[in-house]
Amino acid sequence: MAIRIQILAMTILFALIASPCIVSTQAHTAESFTILIKEDGFSHSGQQIIQNDSVIWYNIDNGSNLTHRLVYDHDGDGLYNGTFDWDSGELSDDCERDENNTKLDENCTINFIVTLDMNWTVGNYSYQDIRSDGSVVNATIELVADTGMHTEANLPPIGSEFGVTNDDKDTTTNAESEDEGLTPEKMLLYVGLFTGISSGLLLVLLIARRSGKDDFIDPSEEAKTESE
Repeated sequence: MAIRIQILAMTILFALIASPCIVSTQAHTAESFTILIKEDGFSHSGQQIIQNDSVIWYNIDNGSNLTHRLVYDHDGDGLYNGTFDWDSGELSDDCERDENNTKLDENCTINFIVTLDMNWTVGNYSYQDIRSDGSVVNATIELVADTGMHTEANLPPIGSEFGVTNDDKDTTTNAESEDEGLTPEKMLLYVGLFTGISSGLLLVLLIARRSGKDDFIDPSEEAKTESE
């Protein structure tokens, strides 16, 4: 009986220790990465992201008196109006507002967001910043696979339902990239580790106490045996 209890306890202990590994293989949580459009170029000219992540560009160029236009030309026709193209329109460094904080020009915007979901294939995407003075700045987004996701083969081509939008919040930021912080995966990993270690120590204690009881012989029973 004691051997069976020990085998069962070791099986449970192994499962608890392995649980953090199972937690750590969960799917990637989508994140947003900020790229600042500055007078001398981008804050990140080669941003790497994972499928389902987003990129948000903010125009903070308030020194050159220029507007910026971010474009990606998938079909290479130079028009930026194809199904798979993107065009941010003119991005200003500031939008004039009235006393009610309402934009005087509703078309004015300072930021632009693109979400590269699972319909985008892994690879490098070269885009341009076309400035109002005619100069051009090139940059690249490197998209890597979300290895935590189980995706089906033969995904649609680049750009299908890829979610390109202009964010109307117009809120600038000084941070060049967002801090990952404590993600749900990390939290679950820590909880799993703590639970596994605590449970393992408890099981070892119970096994030790059980073994001690099995090895204990009542002195009165021992004396009775010797007299017989």
